[in-house]
Amino acid sequence: MAEGDNKKTVTVLESDLASTTKLQSFLGGITVSSFIVMWMASAASPLILFISLRNEYYKIAASIIFITIIAYIPWEKGPIARSVQSFVDTYHPKYYDGVSIVFEGGEVPPTEHRQTFYAVHPHGAFCLGWALLFTCPNMQRVRFCFAPTLYASPFFRLFSRAVGNPGSAARHSMNAYLKKGEDCALPPGGFEEATLTDTCQDRVFIKKRYGFIKLCLKHKVAIRPVYVFGEGKLFSNVQGFWRNRLALNRYGFPTILVWGRWFFPFLPKKGVKLYIVVGKPIILPKIENPSREEINFWHQKYISELKRLYEEYKEVAYHAEGKVAKVEVW
Repeated sequence: MAEGDNKKTVTVLESDLASTTKLQSFLGGITVSSFIVMWMASAASPLILFISLRNEYYKIAASIIFITIIAYIPWEKGPIARSVQSFVDTYHPKYYDGVSIVFEGGEVPPTEHRQTFYAVHPHGAFCLGWALLFTCPNMQRVRFCFAPTLYASPFFRLFSRAVGNPGSAARHSMNAYLKKGEDCALPPGGFEEATLTDTCQDRVFIKKRYGFIKLCLKHKVAIRPVYVFGEGKLFSNVQGFWRNRLALNRYGFPTILVWGRWFFPFLPKKGVKLYIVVGKPIILPKIENPSREEINFWHQKYISELKRLYEEYKEVAYHAEGKVAKVEVW
């Protein structure tokens, strides 16, 4: 069960529209759009390199190769990386109409004493609530695990290393992180949860996600469910054809068709407040080789706690709209 019955919460970030200048909002927009463009450029980097070499654009090809080398060689954060991280952490929240990051139970990293796995929902179109947590100073010791193909791509790998503590979501990598005693974070809903994004309906994709439960049982790691209220409102997304789209997701193909602002579709909609709640720890036992029944038992515990988190905070996050808000569990 989730530990503790107290209602104590700790707010580690509070930003609102009233205290934000137009310049800060503009810089926040640059930060958000840079994150998204970096993600897209990383996905296309092999194709860009191929086209550059084929058309003898050697300067572009050399730049990509240089970035790749820097992205992969070991290095510690220096003044440049820390400046980039500070800029992103300062201005990213300023783009939205408000941002709050709240921890339940009074336990905030890095002071908490137990190894923890943070399961973040919903994924959204571009995981922007996740990005706020990724650069949050209180979460810098947490290993944020990205899709292996994204983490392998040079542009995003370099950027993520500069602004946070990234890692791969590949099973063997996560097993190694947890074995070393690291805290980890993951959006377990993945591409499927991104596909289900809707501005009018909150959805999570978790019914068939058992892997993180098995890992946490194996290593006796507490799980903290995280819900980002408002994530789904940032981008419109074509709805329907779920069976076909979710089937393609299983092969690593994102099937979203999203748009935000009319003048730049990859910039999130304005007028959205993000309220991020980190739930209390769910304390799991250590089971080296958990059975299917044991995994199912704790999986159901997790879903129940995630639903509780949503119901308890939806009115705080959505105000009057929250009275009728529901989350669909897929």
